[in-house]
Amino acid sequence: MRIKGVDPEHPPESVASAFHKMTELTGRVVTPALVMAHRPEILLASGRLNQAVGASQIVEPRLKFMLSVRVAQMIGCPF
Repeated sequence: MRIKGVDPEHPPESVASAFHKMTELTGRVVTPALVMAHRPEILLASGRLNQAVGASQIVEPRLKFMLSVRVAQMIGCPF
């Protein structure tokens, strides 16, 4: 059984800005975010973790980008 995500056209008010930002960055709201939006505190915490990883200077940005592309290829991510 899969959990159905929230409607991206009518998100909970607490995650609407996160959905808007995600749409700007990726062109859509990705499925994991739609599911996590059932628990907005989890979605927002996940977003903060992703921002912290992105802001880290330990790994050079080019390598982070290459890694994210490779992971997307491995899991069949369309973007």
